[in-house]
This record gives sequence, C-alpha cells and structure tokens, in this order.
Amino acid sequence: MKRVWCVGLFSLAILLATLALAACGTTGADYIQRGDEFFQASMEYEQAGDREKAQEELGKATAEYEKAIAEYEKALQKDPDNIDILTDLGTAYYKAFRLDQAIDQYQKALELAPADASIHSNLAAAYVQKQQFSQALEEYQQAVELEPNLAEAHFGMGVVYVLLGENDQAIAAFVRFQELDTGRDRVATEQAVEYLRQLRGE
Repeated sequence: MKRVWCVGLFSLAILLATLALAACGTTGADYIQRGDEFFQASMEYEQAGDREKAQEELGKATAEYEKAIAEYEKALQKDPDNIDILTDLGTAYYKAFRLDQAIDQYQKALELAPADASIHSNLAAAYVQKQQFSQALEEYQQAVELEPNLAEAHFGMGVVYVLLGENDQAIAAFVRFQELDTGRDRVATEQAVEYLRQLRGE
C-alpha cells in the first residue's frame, strides 16, 4: 500500500469549500461568505506555520457562522419545511463544527427531498468529520447514483477512500472529479492534483 499523508485540517477546509450553499434570500448567506473568507485566511496562516494567527482567523470564521445559524434558525421558524433553509442551516452548523446538529438538519431536508444529491453529499461530509466513514461513503455513493456528474461527491468519496486506505478507489474518485471539475473551487482543484500525486507515489 502506498503511503498517503494524514488527512487533517486542510482536507477539512476542502470539504467545507465543496459544500453546496443554496441561496434562500436571507442574510445568513452573507455571514457564511464572510466566515469562509476568514476560514481561508486561517488556512493560509496554518500553512505558513503561524498557528496563533490561524486560530485567531478561525475564531472570526466561527463567529460569522454562528451569526448565520441565528439567521437561518429565525427563518426556519417562519417556514419549517423549506428545504433550502434546512440545508443552509445544516451547512452553517457544519462550518461551525456543530456536527450532530448539521446531520440532524440534513436528515430533515432529505425527508422532504430524498432525491437531492447535494444534500446527500453534504450529509456525507458531516459524517466524515465525525469519522463515521461507512455512513459517509454510503451517502456519497447515493449522491453519485442520483447525480453522476456531482463533482464534489466524487471528491468527497476520494477523501473517504484515502482515510480507509483504499488507494485504488481513491485514485478513481479523484480522476472522476478532475473529469467533472469546472474549476469553481480552486483549492479543491489543486488538492485533487496533490492527492493523485501522492497516491501514485510521484
């Protein structure tokens, strides 16, 4: 088995970046965007070896995600069966590392929209962070069955296969991601290349 580097904080950032965020007309989306900007800055400081600044920026990101949660919770009180709001609230919980609550919201959304591949992919990402890899893989596979060209699901599957030590399957998943990749998420694009390089021992 080829050696693959430890999947840590940077891969978490990729999973966060690939989550779909529906636009449902609330200010929560603005808080999410600002939180993502702080999160990206945190990752850059982390890569540069400045852990103090990385933690500072991560704290700012979390604060923005908590603001988003408050907005989506208010919106959900007015419209409890709105799939977009349920999904966005799940994503806000996920980004704030409130994983059990994220899973709960995604599951509620799937009860209303069981054929929504993006929600399955989001739920899978939450399972990855809880290290529930079999559930994560099941959700990614369901997402791909529903929408074979959902690029982020293939990326997520690749990450799960890396974590499981299934390198051949990981390579296939990342290659498929590259075939579908539009370049929308630059970091995911770059990391797929790096994953493949390491998986292939190049």
